[in-house]
Amino acid sequence: MALRNLLVLSASRKASSRRTPAGPGKSCWRIAALCVAIFALAIPACAAPVRLRVAWVDTPSQLTPLRAVLAARHPEIFPHLGHSYTFEPVHFAGSPPQIAALAAGDLEIGALGASSLALAITNAHLDMKIVGDVIQDGLPGHFNAYFAVKKNGPVQRIADMKGRRAAINALGSPVWIELHVALQRHGLGDKDYTVIEAAFPNMFAMIEADKVDLVPVISPKFAAAFDATGDYRKLFTAADVVGPNQASMWAMRADFIAAHRAALVDYFEDAMRASRWFLDPKNHAAAVAIAAAVTKAPIATIDYAFTAADVGRSPDLVPDVKAVQDEIDTAVALKLLPAPVMVAPTHVDLSMIAEAKTRLDGK
Repeated sequence: MALRNLLVLSASRKASSRRTPAGPGKSCWRIAALCVAIFALAIPACAAPVRLRVAWVDTPSQLTPLRAVLAARHPEIFPHLGHSYTFEPVHFAGSPPQIAALAAGDLEIGALGASSLALAITNAHLDMKIVGDVIQDGLPGHFNAYFAVKKNGPVQRIADMKGRRAAINALGSPVWIELHVALQRHGLGDKDYTVIEAAFPNMFAMIEADKVDLVPVISPKFAAAFDATGDYRKLFTAADVVGPNQASMWAMRADFIAAHRAALVDYFEDAMRASRWFLDPKNHAAAVAIAAAVTKAPIATIDYAFTAADVGRSPDLVPDVKAVQDEIDTAVALKLLPAPVMVAPTHVDLSMIAEAKTRLDGK
């Protein structure tokens, strides 16, 4: 029984069982009991941890499922976990399906691309906030996502995609936007080629079997299969199309932030501490071992993870808001998105990661 309930019950029992004379004495006991009850109600009950379901699409590029394993192996990195919040990684094929989950209250933290953020705001009418970084693409010195074709295949230049088939992970995803932008710039409309949805791990098998002519390669994990054959080449990179970009960002509903801000700052503090752990070279062997355990891939094939050869990530979870705006503006100009969205300041809240960083760094 909660402490405040025990206090109220105790006061009530004392007041009812003790024999007191009529008059002022009885009134005094009633007042005393009321004071104890008021005091008890002022004592907050222990709040249950806030449930945080966090989306992810691909790993080890996205750290979300790896953080869950790290938390089990090194709980000291997550001092707030289980106290102010709980944490559940939730897998999605892409960012567009996350919009419905956010709207339904089945997901607290989305891993969205710029186009999905815009669609969540304009189509789903959600008051979304960018709250942190997940992946940045096109950063100098890091792996850049690209679109691959066969070296000796029918597509030698972008214009050759007319009448051809391209694979994407999900309609409305960053990959979908990048593909459309590249092909539109070379004179191809939506009806000039066919788009086929598929999971990222299946892309290589699809182009090997000639089921598609072009596929996205979003991380070194997938690039290894293409490089091993020597039969493929880059047709264009995502950065060629949209420049350095925020390939994935954490985004949340404003009402959830308002209701649970303190717990969220705790979560971001732990997540930031974990990101720094993964990116610290001294932890590389242990970090890759976690990635291997989650992906079931041989360590030798993912030893690139968390190095300069990997995708870009901010150790302080700071997203590139300007890149998000630029990508949305490009998509709107090409009529790939239904309406413009001004991201900052309305749809940005970096105050939680700023507070988390202050806690960690003391400044």
